[in-house]
Order: sequence, then C-alpha cells, then structure tokens
Amino acid sequence: MPENFVAVSISHHRAPVEVRERLQLSEEEIGAILKTLRNDAEAVVLSTCNRTEIYAMPVEGQAIDGAHLIHKILSIKELQKESVQTYRAYFEMFSSADAIKQIFRVIAGIDSQIIGDQQIFAQVKDAFRASEQAQTTGRFLNKLSQAAFRVGKRAITETTLLEGASTISYAAVEFARKIYDDLRSRHILVIGAGETGELAAKHFAERNAGRMTIANRNVEKAREMLARIRPAHASGTFDVISLDALDAVLPKADIIVSATSAPDYVLTEPSMKMALEARQSSSPVVMIDIAVPRDIDPAISSLSNVFLKNIDDLRTIVDRNTDRRRQEIPKVEAIIEEELARFLASLSQLEVGPTIKELREKFEAIRAEELERNHEKFDERSFAVVDEMTRRMMNRLLHQPTVSLKETNEETSEQLTRVEIVRKLFALDNKKE
Repeated sequence: MPENFVAVSISHHRAPVEVRERLQLSEEEIGAILKTLRNDAEAVVLSTCNRTEIYAMPVEGQAIDGAHLIHKILSIKELQKESVQTYRAYFEMFSSADAIKQIFRVIAGIDSQIIGDQQIFAQVKDAFRASEQAQTTGRFLNKLSQAAFRVGKRAITETTLLEGASTISYAAVEFARKIYDDLRSRHILVIGAGETGELAAKHFAERNAGRMTIANRNVEKAREMLARIRPAHASGTFDVISLDALDAVLPKADIIVSATSAPDYVLTEPSMKMALEARQSSSPVVMIDIAVPRDIDPAISSLSNVFLKNIDDLRTIVDRNTDRRRQEIPKVEAIIEEELARFLASLSQLEVGPTIKELREKFEAIRAEELERNHEKFDERSFAVVDEMTRRMMNRLLHQPTVSLKETNEETSEQLTRVEIVRKLFALDNKKE
C-alpha cells in the first residue's frame, strides 16, 4: 500500500527565497489543488514561507506520480511556459517509505531552516485539517496523520530539540523572561512594526503579555501589525502610538524591544535617564536592541536598574542553542525510524485481515456458484458429499496463503508486498469481479 505514496517538495534546501515566495500557496490555492485531487487521491498540501509540499496516496485504479503533483503547483501559479522547466528543477520527489519519513522529519522540526522550528507542528496539523475539510483524507492519511503527530510530540517530550531560542526575536523574549517570568503584570513596548519587531511582539503576546504598546512612525502599519499578532482571546491591553509619543510611554515600560530601520539612535542616554527618573516603579527595565544599525544608545547600559542586550548578544545565545539542537538530531532520527516501523506494521495488520476475508469470500463465491450450476446432476446425498469435499479442498488450498499473509517474523515491507501481490493475483480490488 505505501509503495504508491508520493510527495513533492520545494524548500530552502534547493530553492532561494524568491522562488519559494513565488510558489507559496494561499489557503484558496491549497483548496483548489485539493479539489482537483479529490477523486484521484488522498492528499495533503503544506505551504509555509520555507516550503511547499504535496503528499498523495492514489485511490485504487488511479496513478499519480511526483511530476503530476509538481504540475498541479506550477499550473495554479500560472507561470509562463519558459519558466516552468526552471522551477521544476528546484523540486525534490519522494515515494513510499521515503515520503513517509519526509513528513515525519518536517513535523519533528529537523528539516526546517531553523532546526527545531516551533511553528511547523501546528502548520502540519493545519494542513491535515484543511485536507479533512476538503474531503481528501481517507484510511491511509488518517493513520499517517496520527503517526506524524506522535513523532512531533515525541520530539518535544523526549528530546531538547525545541528548547532554547532559535531566532533573534525569540531570544529577545527569552532574555526578557529571565528578568520577568510572568508577563501578565508587565508593560511591553515594541518599537518598530517590521518583520523582526512583529515576531518579537507575537512571541510576547503568545506568552500572555499584560500590556503591550507598539510604537511606529506609521501608526496605521502598527495597527495592522497589532491585528495580526493579537491572540483571539487575549486578556491583555494592546495599543499603538507614533514615535513622537515615546517619551510619554518610556517611564511606564518594563520591557523595551526596538527593531526599527532608523539611521540614528531612537533611544538616547539623556531621554532614557529622564524616563527612569520619572518612573514610579522600582522594577528594572529590560532593553533589547535587535536593530541594525542599533536603535538604543549603548551608553544607556551604564544607567542603574537597566539590563541592555544588543543583537550580537542575542546571536551568541541563538548560535549556542543551534549547536545544541544539532546534537539532538540523531535522537529525533531514531524516533522517526521507530514510528516508521510502527506505522508500516499498523498498515500491514490493517491490510492482512480484510485481504484474508476477501480472499476466502471470493473462493467461497466461486465454489457456491459451481455447486449451484451442477446441483441437478446429483441427488441430495451426493450433493452433500461434494459440498463438504469442495469446502475442505478450498480450506486446504487457502491454508498456506493465509499463514503466509499472517507471518510477522520478517520485514513489515515484505508483508505489505505479499498483501499487494495477493490482491493483484486474485483481483480483490476489482469490484466488478
């Protein structure tokens, strides 16, 4: 059964960011692709900033390969004919157990550009959920999703792969939490509404920030950012201000993260000194500068009750965590091998029982048909003898195939191959028969 499973992937391994951006799929495009596959295969589509992938198991009677799936992606992006061959070269294709291992590696976070990516688990779950809604899941993908989720959870609970900051933005949040573990009573000021500032704000919001202010030159852009990062059921207070209003907020801020593209310091030593003098709280101020060039005057670090870190400080933390995460990869690979064997074994058991049942039913149907056709040639006593004789003959003929199908003292893949051979030899999937 898994021999027909195929996958295609375009990711950071082969494709530069401009190619990945061009082939990233929207929710509507994913839905459209799944709709075209609904009658031909069980399928799941995953598309993030670093990868776009399709996994597909053809239904009985259909043949789908990697080239077919690549065509689906390229077609929906409406690429020019001269560009198609160029984009094809960036794809990787997987089949059978390799395709299964690929989705296991992805959900575990060891195939990500950032090793131990903390978002990919949820993204894979969302992809399976979208497939379920599009009605492109079935017996195979349902079992595969359960196995994939198990791999992801084991990578989290049995290794330290996901521990520690893996990005500058996340390192900023982790450093702040070393000073203030509980963010619910703290005022967080994020200066800058670019990608880096947004990621930091998002991490703070996910960790129950009590109050957050976004400061940006373009206030409307700050509002749009706030709408994206604010959790649906957030209990904290969120607002936006212009950079001109910074002086009014600085004395109230417990944690300040600055990530603008300004050419000069956004926060100077004199302005911060005034803010500290006006500050009513005696709690320290955590200041994190993740801008290049720097936003925060390094002279501020000499002020009392201030903890200041810059991007180089945080990068050292990230690099150290990345080296440690790499050391965890063999443990995750071992988990993947265990779960692959478990998944293939579950597939073989799933197939063996129904195959034996269908094989016996087919032989019995043929036996009963021949008996009925020749019934009038025998008296009742003779017919009973022939009935019993053919029943025993059928059972003897089916004994060895049944034992062979049930045999588990060898590789799971060999057992699945035998199941596949028996089903083809006796046309068990031919519904008309």
